Amino acid sequence: MRLVMCFCVLLLLSGFAATDAAAEFFENVGKIAFTWEGLFASGRLTAMGGSDLADRGPAALLINPAPLGGGDGVGLSYGHADYFGDDLDFNTTAGFAEWRHWRFNVAVQDFLVGPILFGTAYDPEGSGDTYEESDRATVVGLSYDLGRGLFGSPVVGWSVGAAWRRCSADRESGETAADALDLGTTVSWFHQHDGIWTRLTGVVSWQNATDAEITIYNIQGGLPRPLRTGLTVETGFERAGRSGDLVKVTLAYTRAAQLGDSHLKDTDHVGVEALVLGVLALRYGHSTRVTGGLSSWGLGAVLDDPRLGPFTLEADFGKVSADDGFFAEDMTIWSLRARYCF
Repeated sequence: MRLVMCFCVLLLLSGFAATDAAAEFFENVGKIAFTWEGLFASGRLTAMGGSDLADRGPAALLINPAPLGGGDGVGLSYGHADYFGDDLDFNTTAGFAEWRHWRFNVAVQDFLVGPILFGTAYDPEGSGDTYEESDRATVVGLSYDLGRGLFGSPVVGWSVGAAWRRCSADRESGETAADALDLGTTVSWFHQHDGIWTRLTGVVSWQNATDAEITIYNIQGGLPRPLRTGLTVETGFERAGRSGDLVKVTLAYTRAAQLGDSHLKDTDHVGVEALVLGVLALRYGHSTRVTGGLSSWGLGAVLDDPRLGPFTLEADFGKVSADDGFFAEDMTIWSLRARYCF
């Protein structure tokens, strides 16, 4: 029953226990939509278990409405994730523009199901009819770096931001949508001494602060309201007599507490990244998003050659595996990022 399997995937990612009764399973169908948010924001974030709230990529807006800026410029990214063959897909498109410490950001993430044949216990082969659906999260955000813009400090970064989030669904029961507000703040501290630099970044991100609800299959349910708090430590070891770092190591931790009346459990996310010679990134992550945990790993490549001028290109790959033994197939994501500095 491929259709039921797809819903099982959603329940798994949403943190449901495998022992939930069938009746409760279908009663919650309307409430499990959009619990995949942030799972496949980008190849980097996926590989690090969704742990690095200090990520500055275009898709970071999906989990933090107040990312710190990186200087005047624009950036674009695209990511594609699939599992269960061609049955389930995530497509993430994002972009930002930074100017004078303001950052305008847009991110769109689509979750696509189908076409999948209907099947039941009485007719496992299906009747020939197919099922399709699409869910979309559209996020538009604006943030400002108070640390650098207001106080002119190169050591302290402090951004505040807000984002409008629209969750929309197109299913056989019809189209539906709901609007929510995300709020966040990011604070960082930078220190450099004897060829070693360290940046410590703390983030608080509150998704769906307005407690918005959405109706699916005539069932009204609250959208996820995670309050994320994260800490990221970056340390770079500079190359003597040459520009750039020999190695940069990033350690990240995030706690996502689910607010309100939610069937979702609180989760922990940890991740580590080693960027060698500013070119090759090795990543590992783990989260408690599902029973047994989700393990992840990935690779990244950075192209920042002087011949490209003000352009920087990045390619990322991430793979996620569930550890509960229920789903054996891994989930993968590829993403590309580009930045142009003014």
